[in-house]
Amino acid sequence: MPKEKTYPCFTCGSYEPHRQPQDDRERNVIRKLAKKQKDNAFVDDYWICVTGDRDCRNIRYAFKDKPFDPPAKMPKPE
Repeated sequence: MPKEKTYPCFTCGSYEPHRQPQDDRERNVIRKLAKKQKDNAFVDDYWICVTGDRDCRNIRYAFKDKPFDPPAKMPKPE
């Protein structure tokens, strides 16, 4: 079960709940993004914004608010 923490969200501009990737589809999205940026590819260090106010889905690194330029969002499941 993915953990949930409160982190600052770059796109929301406030502290919001974030969760870890839930399944292989989300982990693969993060691996591809991290590989392009030549960033850390340990997917459990990435968090996805799950604010209830809006459907943000912004992806952040645990130690960095904005690891991707431009900011990346988790695609909606098909």
